[in-house]
Amino acid sequence: MRRVLGLTAGLALTLTGLAPAVPVAAAPVSADPLISIAVKVRATPTARPGGKVTYVIDYSQTWTPSFAPYWGAFWVGGRFPAGARGPSKATLYDTAGKRLAVLPCRRYADGTWCDAHVQMPHQGRIVMSARLPARAKRTATARLGFDSFEPLNEAQYARHYSRKQARERFHEFRFTKPVTTRVRTR
Repeated sequence: MRRVLGLTAGLALTLTGLAPAVPVAAAPVSADPLISIAVKVRATPTARPGGKVTYVIDYSQTWTPSFAPYWGAFWVGGRFPAGARGPSKATLYDTAGKRLAVLPCRRYADGTWCDAHVQMPHQGRIVMSARLPARAKRTATARLGFDSFEPLNEAQYARHYSRKQARERFHEFRFTKPVTTRVRTR
């Protein structure tokens, strides 16, 4: 009996030594984000079926004080109303209303997201439009905001990972709010 237990324990120790280690970069440093983003979302209050709805995301970033420098990768967007044709681009404005950049957007499994890999001010506004489906009724609800991946160092930030690679390598924080548009049928 002792021999069987000894063989089993030895085999278990050998297998754990041969098992691949989990990547350290994928483990979150803390449960709280280093870059917190306060989001306010507005939309066109009423629209017709098949009509255009403009969404405005006002944001403010709060960076946690740290001795070591850190960076974050940001994506703007979210889930648009069911059946809606999401935006192909979003426009970034600063607090004075000056246009800073146009962000390209793509559809992903978890919504439509725009790559915000530009120098973003700590406060600003992002404007995007979507077209409601022709059969839209009553209300159209979207959940929009920011998706941030952190902590990145300078080299990782410069590498500009794709959304899929960022989700695999870094910790993801999502800052979104729902917004509703009433759909007029007459």
